[in-house]
Parts: sequence; structure tokens; C-alpha cells
Amino acid sequence: MADCYWITFLVVLFCLVGAFDASAGDADPLYRACFGQCKETGCAGETCFAHCNTPLNSSSSDDNWYLKEPLYLWLKQANCLSDCQYHCMIQRETERATHGFGPVKYHGKWPFKRVFGLQEPVSVAFSALNLAMHLHGWLSFITLIYYKLRSNADETTCYSYTSLWHIYAFLSINSWLWSAIFHGRDMDFTEKLDYSSAVALLGFSLIVSVLRSFSVKNEATRVLVAAPLLAFTTTHILYLNNYQMDYGWNMKVCVVIAVSQLLIWSIWAGISHHPSRWKLWTVVVGGGLAMLLEIYDFPPYQGLVDAHALWHATTIPLTYIWWSFIKDDAKFGTSNSSKKDE
Repeated sequence: MADCYWITFLVVLFCLVGAFDASAGDADPLYRACFGQCKETGCAGETCFAHCNTPLNSSSSDDNWYLKEPLYLWLKQANCLSDCQYHCMIQRETERATHGFGPVKYHGKWPFKRVFGLQEPVSVAFSALNLAMHLHGWLSFITLIYYKLRSNADETTCYSYTSLWHIYAFLSINSWLWSAIFHGRDMDFTEKLDYSSAVALLGFSLIVSVLRSFSVKNEATRVLVAAPLLAFTTTHILYLNNYQMDYGWNMKVCVVIAVSQLLIWSIWAGISHHPSRWKLWTVVVGGGLAMLLEIYDFPPYQGLVDAHALWHATTIPLTYIWWSFIKDDAKFGTSNSSKKDE
């Protein structure tokens, strides 16, 4: 069974080599011309923005920063650059549709219709639900570890991976928070925080999969195992933020990390006798199938729901099952430690 999933995931991985292209919309001369003009004049075609009182390319003093982005508009996440990108994209897609061409991606994302100021309302809702599921799972894990698995207030639990799951929970909540914000309004800083948070979560998840699957409990060994993975993850985040936001390369890196940890968990579930391994299998198989939505992307239906939004939806029940497995693993680990002490 495990060999079958090894082969399946490796085939998917090797097929990724030529599967990702740079966003075609970014290179469109008409879009670039519209965007350049909007940054100069504050108008995308016939649509002008009253809050763009000075050109985005102009060099105004710091004392006049409020002329570019008034505070009340900043709080509404409606800056000039975001509006220029959005309206130029919509105008270009309207022109393409009249000539019989399908939609293309801009800045790594499909063109969406804004609803109540939100660029991707469906993804925002699903991201918020994922955040809530992780928060619920973490709080129930805390209750289990610090109350139910203790015989008295002074006794510590025998579960060796508590701190790792706390860090994982924090990174998960942080990642889904910035996912909701970024899908609500695509700005440069929200994009970088969303991508960086997702990569950080994936990198640490890979570390947890290695440490738990191989039962690494010695602190020095943990540092030795985690150091190169942390270095790679940090380097990739710095590359995206300070050198180039390469969407295709980032997707490849994320898929490789995700597939790697799925393989590790699937093999461990196949050879271990963990009482809740069926939950792990459910998450592994479900996560692998959900990943296909990220790989074989399709344009948003009615400008609202695309493959990425559906991927967000599939991770909601998987998150509940995943935290259920983590709690079962804590019970299993504590039980085994107690038996050894007897």
C-alpha cells in the first residue's frame, strides 16, 4: 500500500517540472501600459480614483504620505496600486473576452470579481474557517495536554512532541490569518506575508513529520535534523521577499515540500501500529488529492470560485481530522511512556 503511494506521488512530482509558467497577464503589453498609466495619473482607462491624489511614481516627502494613501482608505485596504492592478486587469479581461480569449493569470492569480470590497470572498471565508479549525484544535490539544493527561497540577505529561505542536499551531493560525487578509485585498505587503507564512508553515510541517516519524526525542539530534530544513525555508522566504516573487518557482518548492511530508507520513502510517493511523491515512490521501487542485488549476467560475478556493474548502475537514490524530498521538505517547515507567 505504501509503495503504491510512493509511486503515485513521485509521478506527480516529476510531472511538475514543466507544469508552471509565469503569469501571462503580467507580460501583456496592454495591461502593462494601462498599469503604467494608472500609476502616473491615477486613472485606469476612464476609471479614476479620487484617493490617488498624487502619482504613485512621484517622489513626495514623508510629510505628504497621506496624500497618496489617506488613513481611512488604508484601513479599508483600498490603496492606489491595488486598485490600478484590479481595474486594469478587469478592463483587459473584458477586451480579451470580446475577442474570444479565455482568462489568464495576473501576478500569479486569476482575475476575480470583487464583492463588498473583497477580491476573493469565497477564499476569504474558507481561510477564516481553516483558521477557526486550527484554533479549535489547538485549544482542545492544550486542554488535553495540561489538564486531562495530568494526574495532578505539578506533574508534566510524558508526551515528547508538545512544544512542536504548539509551534505548528501558531504557524498555522498565522498562515491562515494572512491568507484571509491577502485574499481579501491583494497588496504587495499582504502578498509577501501570505506567501512567507505559507512557506514557513510548510517547512516546519516537514520538520515535524521527520521528527515524529523517526521518533527523534533528543534535543541535539532535533537541532541537527531541523537546521538544514530551517536554513532552506528561510533562504526561500528571503528570496521571495528581497529578490524576486517568482510564483512558478515558489509553487514548485511548496509542492516538493508538501509531497515530501505526505510521503513520510504515509510510509510511517504503513509500517507503524499507531491506533489512529487511519486518521493519518485519511489526511495523507485527502491532502494528496486536494493538492491536485493546486497543480491542475482552472479559472474562477463566475469570477468567484476557482481551484484554489476549493482547495481551501477541502482542508477544513482534513484539519479537524488532523488535530484529532494529534490528540490521539498525545494519548498514545503518554500511555506508552507510563507503561515503560511501571
